[in-house]
Amino acid sequence: MKKVFLYLSSLFLTVGQLIAQDTTQIDDQPLMKGQYPIRAVQIGFVPPLSTNGLESGRVSNRLSLNALGSYAAALDGFEASGLFNVEKDYVDGVQFAGIVNAVRHEARGAQFAGIANLVGGPLHGVQFAGITNVVAGSVQGAQFAGIANLSGGRVRGLQIAGIANVARSVHGPQIAGIVNIAKRVNGAQIGLINIAQDIDGPQIGLLSISPNGYRRFEVWASDALYANLGFKMGGNRKFYNIFALGATLPTDNQTRWGYGYGIGTNQPMGRRNEVSIEAIAYHIHEENTTWDQLNMLNQARVSFIFPLRNRFALTVTPTFNVQVSQLDVAEGIGTKWVSWSVYDRLTNNGTRVRMWPGLNIGVQF
Repeated sequence: MKKVFLYLSSLFLTVGQLIAQDTTQIDDQPLMKGQYPIRAVQIGFVPPLSTNGLESGRVSNRLSLNALGSYAAALDGFEASGLFNVEKDYVDGVQFAGIVNAVRHEARGAQFAGIANLVGGPLHGVQFAGITNVVAGSVQGAQFAGIANLSGGRVRGLQIAGIANVARSVHGPQIAGIVNIAKRVNGAQIGLINIAQDIDGPQIGLLSISPNGYRRFEVWASDALYANLGFKMGGNRKFYNIFALGATLPTDNQTRWGYGYGIGTNQPMGRRNEVSIEAIAYHIHEENTTWDQLNMLNQARVSFIFPLRNRFALTVTPTFNVQVSQLDVAEGIGTKWVSWSVYDRLTNNGTRVRMWPGLNIGVQF
């Protein structure tokens, strides 16, 4: 068992060195088919204990079945191994491995691995891995991984990962449980954190960062929180995140403040004006409330934006407000912030739900 472990460790180190090599020219090379003798069937245990013996690194296989692992110059067909498959040149077909598939140059077809698929050049096809897919060149197709997809070139297709997708450029969607990263995206990024220098499509997530994207500051006055400051950011106006702070006047018995997070979309309205549709949820602190007490202000907003001068614009924003509170105050459950509510109910679990229309006036820049 110790010898097997040492052998696999050496294999991973060798594969990593191959992937790390400069692949600028490899990415543009055609598949070098026909330069190796082709064996119809290869049966093996672990290299060189196979029907190809010491010739494994000089031949291509049509069908390769191996108990632990396989090593060959190329694959022109189907390959399956309990642990690993390694091709020193190319793959044109399908690979199945319990741990890793590794190809030094180009891969065309499909790769399925329990842990990782590694390609030192371009990929034309699809990858499925339990942990990670790594392609040093471009990807024409799709990558699916439990943890991460990494491409050193452009991706024309789809990346889906449980944690992270990384590519130089993407023509298609990136979908990740945590983070998507690319320099240029022609499609959508969907994840907790999205990062792109330029994106032609929505960034949908908790935090979307784009140096060349949509950024706006806004200061406004409202009925529940008299003074407010907000920052809007995203890849473009199609979808952006909102971070807001608001407070009333500092008095002894009516002081309240809140921080909020929201999402929005902005669209042109005529030649110069714009309209934004937004939703923001605030956590409100008042009367010495703690962080875990339910006391929220939720807003649906339609903001009409009228340019004034340079980058300044007047914002007129009708809102619909929903207060959700379990705060026990002198007047009962939930402080009555306004006197013109259209709905006011106390639920059976002691939660106050109060609704009212409102209006915000502000300046955006």
